[in-house]
Amino acid sequence: MNMTTTQEIRHRALSTNARKHLVSSRSIARPLLLAVTAFALLGSLWICAAAQSESGSAAMEGTVTGPNNTAVAGATVTIRNQETGYSRTVVTDANGRFAAGVMPVGAYAVKAAATGYAVTKFEGAQLTVGSRTTINLVLQLPSSGEGGVVVSAPRESIDHEEMGSSSSLGLRFISGLPLRGRNFTEFAKLTPGIVQESDRFGLAVSGQRSINSNVAIDGADFNDALQGNQRGGNDAVFFFPQTAVREFQVVRSGATVEVGRTSAGFVNVVTKSGGNHFHGEGFYLNRNAHLTSPNAFDRSLGNKQNHFGGSIGGPIKADRAFFFVGAERNYLQVPFIVKFKSQPAGVTVPAALASLEGEHQGTNNPTAIFTRTDITLSNRDSLNFSYAYSRLTGKNFNPELTPDNAVANFVRTGSSHAVKASFISVFNPSLLNELRGQFANDNRDESPIVNRPLIVIGGFGSLGGDTGRPRTYDAARYQLTDNMSVNRGQHQFRLGFDLNVNRMIQSRINNVQGRYDVLSLADYVIGKVDRYRQTLPASTSSDLVFNGTQRELAFYAQDKIAIHRNLMITAGLRWEGQWNPQPDNPNLALIETTRIPNDLSQWQPRVGLAWNVSPSGKTVVRFSAGLYDSRTPATLIQRVVTENGASSLFVDSKADKSLLSLLHFPDALTSLPAGIKLAVPSAVGFEQQFQNPRSFQTSAQLESAVGTKMVLSLGYVHGSTWSLQRRIDRNLLPPVANATGTPIFPTVRPNPTISRFSVNESSAHSRYDGMTVTATRRMAARLSLQANYTLARSLDDDSNERTFNRETDLNPFDLTLERSYSTQDVRHSFNVTGLADLPGGLEFSGIVLARSAFPYTPVIGFDTQNDGNDVNDRAIINGRVAGRNSLRQPSFFNLDLRLLKALKVGESRHVDVIAEGFNVTRTSNKYFGPDAVSEFGAPAKPASVAGQALFAPSTARFGGPRQLELGVRFVF
Repeated sequence: MNMTTTQEIRHRALSTNARKHLVSSRSIARPLLLAVTAFALLGSLWICAAAQSESGSAAMEGTVTGPNNTAVAGATVTIRNQETGYSRTVVTDANGRFAAGVMPVGAYAVKAAATGYAVTKFEGAQLTVGSRTTINLVLQLPSSGEGGVVVSAPRESIDHEEMGSSSSLGLRFISGLPLRGRNFTEFAKLTPGIVQESDRFGLAVSGQRSINSNVAIDGADFNDALQGNQRGGNDAVFFFPQTAVREFQVVRSGATVEVGRTSAGFVNVVTKSGGNHFHGEGFYLNRNAHLTSPNAFDRSLGNKQNHFGGSIGGPIKADRAFFFVGAERNYLQVPFIVKFKSQPAGVTVPAALASLEGEHQGTNNPTAIFTRTDITLSNRDSLNFSYAYSRLTGKNFNPELTPDNAVANFVRTGSSHAVKASFISVFNPSLLNELRGQFANDNRDESPIVNRPLIVIGGFGSLGGDTGRPRTYDAARYQLTDNMSVNRGQHQFRLGFDLNVNRMIQSRINNVQGRYDVLSLADYVIGKVDRYRQTLPASTSSDLVFNGTQRELAFYAQDKIAIHRNLMITAGLRWEGQWNPQPDNPNLALIETTRIPNDLSQWQPRVGLAWNVSPSGKTVVRFSAGLYDSRTPATLIQRVVTENGASSLFVDSKADKSLLSLLHFPDALTSLPAGIKLAVPSAVGFEQQFQNPRSFQTSAQLESAVGTKMVLSLGYVHGSTWSLQRRIDRNLLPPVANATGTPIFPTVRPNPTISRFSVNESSAHSRYDGMTVTATRRMAARLSLQANYTLARSLDDDSNERTFNRETDLNPFDLTLERSYSTQDVRHSFNVTGLADLPGGLEFSGIVLARSAFPYTPVIGFDTQNDGNDVNDRAIINGRVAGRNSLRQPSFFNLDLRLLKALKVGESRHVDVIAEGFNVTRTSNKYFGPDAVSEFGAPAKPASVAGQALFAPSTARFGGPRQLELGVRFVF
């Protein structure tokens, strides 16, 4: 059986997918029909109401009263966008209230008119993403010669009706802050209660697993269906042009029922659009080795980066149609150092190996394009179309390696297309509907630079190929959503549905290229092999490919009731179902490999309250509580399909010593040698009661305006999440603990036909408690500032971030031993962002990020428990086995600064000269790498790097080496 390339794997998988298309289409039709039918029934209820917090848009509401504070019923309120001319007209109810949902973000003028009163106008109302702006208008009696009353917008306002815990960043911060990677998700780290994972690039929101977050752009799903996190993978790659991002909101807790498929946070992004005037920018940014400090290990770096792009927006037809285009391109070289372990005196390192040492360059060259068109069809109907494209080429894409590793590198290529359309219909002032549809794909290949086996040389290092590659990730998302809002009396009601169909192909099998282990450098020189391993398909290469469709359907309904002018409550219910792909060729001898459980019982009630405490409207109390369910990423399903104990073959010289005589070191096998005894296979399955994670979340917040410039808030978030996924070897007999407390398992397994049987179970639990203090000063007197402090504690008994092939539990028969601090536990975190306009056209801005240490687990690095697992063996410290996450990594500090000089070129154009400094204090920010572990070795043979942080952020991440970036930007 011949080995195949990544391209051949994809081609065969696509052919298989095409043959399944008819069956898949029929399967899709049933939930779609159910969605449409149910929505029609819900829509016919016509209970009451209007919109609540918005996904990808904004809302406005308020009251119209007369001179004596009496409600004015039947007043006409016209809300007009000052950038595009788009307008919406609503009518006040018997209590003088009005509401307008699903509004584009931007600056608005509001006009109220009623018989017997002078017209009142309100200028400069700002609608921001995900929030509801309250505008209260007072009508005056007409007087001779009076053309109307004009009221200016207040400098500072508080959202009086938001009930969750959230933070926002506006366009001024987005365009004015220094940001290393120009990746919009990095803005989330500037809000309270959020940290970047200790070992990857995802965002841990309120202590939850990053894969359980939800990212949306303009209300459309922007998540990776295969692996979780944002589309494009869990890497330091910008996948969307920052120049196209207008506003950014992070909901830490209390998202309304419109938001689902998350037990963590909701990242809500809205893009720029065109207006009645042409506007845009073009920029070029440069970093190079002369402007880069040595890294955290005092090694000089040959870093190079050239980043350029721009955007333009304007009218196609004034007040009717607009366009926007944004694009960015980055050429980045991220250096890394290879340095093998020192050898004893008299041992000569071969020249071929010595030449691998030194600095190497990894590249990360993405391109991202976004286009948007907005069309106002009439005063009732509007259309929006958008298209996003990205591609990436990266060589040596995994530069954050231990120094003695000359492998684990690969070439990554990828591309993505996303098309979204939305249609908003205002049937009457009280009834509005928004229909959205999206198609988005994300195709990624990871090919090894060297198509040869990995060679691990004891006491020296590693070289050769990459045991984890080739890999293929292909995903296509089809999404259809509909939201209906009705406004009647004191009620604001929203109902809708959301259908996602995700077609996926994934190939990710370890040891396809093979692995050699030699005991020493001397053995390597003479070709003496201690062990060889390789994975081969059972029949054809398609045996090693997962190909399936995952379907998600949700319905939701929510009522928001004005109990009093100063008190709003919400009550809503969301239901979600997830239909998982099923194995085509299960191992019938193992029931856990025959079925991937669906989850159709995700009922999520949620309530909220907003109480405007003070008569002046400057103090608000918010409260929310509810249930939140997450997705199960399809990457967990792949191994059940490709590693079920029958679909793949595993050769190991430990199982058949004669294999060593058939090898041609250092080449891999191209087919299975005749007569070779196979190693006992491992297998992966799902417990048949598996369900998606479920979280109970509650939050409370006190927010108060101090004068006209500052807002202070004090908040608390609690989250308790159960049914979290973990993977456990269920083919072991009960162990006996030795004197150190380490469990030692019998060498005989209950099922002798397989070795490890890794079963996905929904049995893990986490708890998070966090208190946040925030001070926000909007741009006033040329200064804008936001400061956040979070005091938190995060506990769990498994922190698995969809770990692909690691079972870290010490003893599967006593999981209470795993209860400890979460891998993402941060006791103290603090961040400050500020921007100041200085005299002479100067602008100064900065970012401070500081947090206390993540925990880590000390491990031995080899199997001492007889369970065939070398990642769960804990170090013995002071005579006892170490606990999970019992030690702490270094703390983190990062200071980024930016200075800009604006040179005017006409009335509305200027050229900006920019200098940005990243990690200006050059803090090392070292950490312990993947899975937050450190190898201590055994007491009799301790590791030379025990307790040492061997990794540090690259130049693409917060906290990386100090760098100076110079650039220029033209704004018009």
